[in-house]
Amino acid sequence: MNTAFLIGLRFSMGKKRSAFLSFITRVSIFGLTLGVIALVVVVSVMNGFDSQLKYRILGAVPHVIVAGGPKENSLVLASAPFMNYEAMLLSATESRLVSVYGIDPDMESRVSIIPQHIQTGDIGSLVSGKNRVIVGSALAARFGLYPGSHGTLLIPVPSASGETVVPRVSRISVAGTFKLDSELDYALVLMHIDDLRKITGDDSQQSRVTLREIFSVNAFRAQSGQIVLSSWYDEYGDFFETVRMEKLMMFLLLTLIVMIAAFNTVSGLSMMVKEKQSEIAVLRTMGLRRHQVTSIFIVQGALIGIFGITFGLLFGIPLAYHVTEIVGFAENMMGGRMLAGTYFDRVPTDVRFADIVVISVVSLFISLAATLYPALRAAQLDPAVALRAE
Repeated sequence: MNTAFLIGLRFSMGKKRSAFLSFITRVSIFGLTLGVIALVVVVSVMNGFDSQLKYRILGAVPHVIVAGGPKENSLVLASAPFMNYEAMLLSATESRLVSVYGIDPDMESRVSIIPQHIQTGDIGSLVSGKNRVIVGSALAARFGLYPGSHGTLLIPVPSASGETVVPRVSRISVAGTFKLDSELDYALVLMHIDDLRKITGDDSQQSRVTLREIFSVNAFRAQSGQIVLSSWYDEYGDFFETVRMEKLMMFLLLTLIVMIAAFNTVSGLSMMVKEKQSEIAVLRTMGLRRHQVTSIFIVQGALIGIFGITFGLLFGIPLAYHVTEIVGFAENMMGGRMLAGTYFDRVPTDVRFADIVVISVVSLFISLAATLYPALRAAQLDPAVALRAE
């Protein structure tokens, strides 16, 4: 293997190489570099969108809602009393279906990010007996609500038998607004849990549980021994599965760039086999075995892969870290906004070491796989035929 490695290095770095072969090699390295850069940047941006969506949505909605009070569990980060009802928010000209969260203001910051994103007012202003609410900023803008203004909530409450629904109407006072830059800004109302219980007549005990790892819902169901009424996956599971599949499909599509570069490697090494057939024949007559000849050209393909991946990571990782600033600069130059009409005001990014490793391994595997055909072809070369042609 040492002999094959040294000969492979000499074939790759030797000065007696045709200009065309050198050009093909450079094109292969350049194509692989572009492929790795594209993979690193796009996967990091997809991670950024995924992380932001999880923070803005799953940081505000309950991970798990259980019947009864909180219990000790290693999977649980925090818990708090909770109640949730669907309601209709009404005004003189507008109506909208919203979710009303009954919360304990003193404990909300333990289980939710909403207290960190209050725009006007204060979470502590949700005092029991006042029917005060905090609403999303977009919802407030649509209804013309502001701190001190009033609105009406219509909450349908099932009867004890479950056969009929009784509408409960309550006058509410707006105590403040929050902004998460997500769909929750349009459809979420926070109210003191005591007020919501009084309006609905529901005295049942429920708890909101925030998990250390959001994907451990099934493990929590198995370990807790509590009745799980609902979880984030029931409402948002399909959405985040779609985001995950989009990331996977984008990864597969961009891998095609790496495969195109690999085709250049195949053609370049095939031409090198043709050019070096006399040298290969001499080496075979001197005792070099077939698998060693194969190793010579695998070494060359590996070098192309290593150089391409290295250059790709050297350029791709800094670009991925600063893609937000780069896109922002481009938007300022062109006078537009790439994400106009979305919840995002800038392109997020999240560079993950595990993804960098996967990209590197996959790219190197494709580079090595591209060497197999020309390497096996070189190993099958008949020394006698090659030397007779010389």
